Amino acid sequence: MPRLDDCLQQYIKNFEREKINGEQLLHITHQELEELGVTRIGHQELILEAVDLLCALNYGLETENLRTLSHKLNASAKNLQNFITGRRRSGHYDGRASRRLPNDFLTSVVDLIGAAKNLLAWLDRSPFVSVTEYSLLKNNIVQLCLELTTIVQQDCTVYETENKILHVCKTLSGICDHIISLSSDSLVSQSAHLEVVHLTSIMPSEGLGMYIKSTYDGLHVITGTTENSPADQCKKIHAGDEVIQVNHQTVVGWQLKNLVNALREDPNGVILTLKKRPQNTLVSAPALLKNVRWKPLALQSSCMHQNAGRYRQVWKRELKQLRCDS
Repeated sequence: MPRLDDCLQQYIKNFEREKINGEQLLHITHQELEELGVTRIGHQELILEAVDLLCALNYGLETENLRTLSHKLNASAKNLQNFITGRRRSGHYDGRASRRLPNDFLTSVVDLIGAAKNLLAWLDRSPFVSVTEYSLLKNNIVQLCLELTTIVQQDCTVYETENKILHVCKTLSGICDHIISLSSDSLVSQSAHLEVVHLTSIMPSEGLGMYIKSTYDGLHVITGTTENSPADQCKKIHAGDEVIQVNHQTVVGWQLKNLVNALREDPNGVILTLKKRPQNTLVSAPALLKNVRWKPLALQSSCMHQNAGRYRQVWKRELKQLRCDS
């Protein structure tokens, strides 16, 4: 927590006082966070998202690829469809009169958007982002998710909302089926891997020569390197790589400024652990994996009300992120 968002630093003493360990943090709930003094929903979400990122890194690295992520999104879309049709078969269904979506319905929508974001994180990186077919699929998924987050906030009957969501789910399933069918592209089934990179001989006036963009939820993505910098000359750092560790310390979920400080701690060099996605050439397009480089500047020219509040926070966050991705 010390390197996470500044707003969370006020809670560290509470976690230390209660001796919260990693195992407890892994299973911590909103109620337990409230008992630790983390009463603001947004602050709770920041902590839970950081834990989720570490879980995804630990458990998903070897199995996560474009095909498995497409299967997961497909399953989430079909689960939501089944949830809706199951509700309608119930003898107590009141969707034509009610305008309030049940919490478990909203939870299913949040799960669906989460699965979509995991897939988008791959489609929005090299090499997929430079291939027209995958870029179009990514844009379609983004628009459908934006539509989904808009639908659940509209003032209409539950029945009308469900009809609109069913259409979105069916369209998403079709996109997933298409990605899964692209078996001729070897990248669809290749998983990410970790690679350790040592950078030495660093000039204080020049730095490492890496350009890093942080996502809203704490992933740090390299967008390019400065020409002839240590990062460029090592030939092991590429646009789209994620920075996982700096000098063997995990930085997932950190604020960007804290990551930059960690990169500057040792003037003699730095050891980076990078998460790399597939880098082979797609059969459907020319190789587009050349590292992005820039010349140095000198050379250039708990209750329903509480849950509803939580979901509103989630919708705002999802809309902000999806708009940034589109």
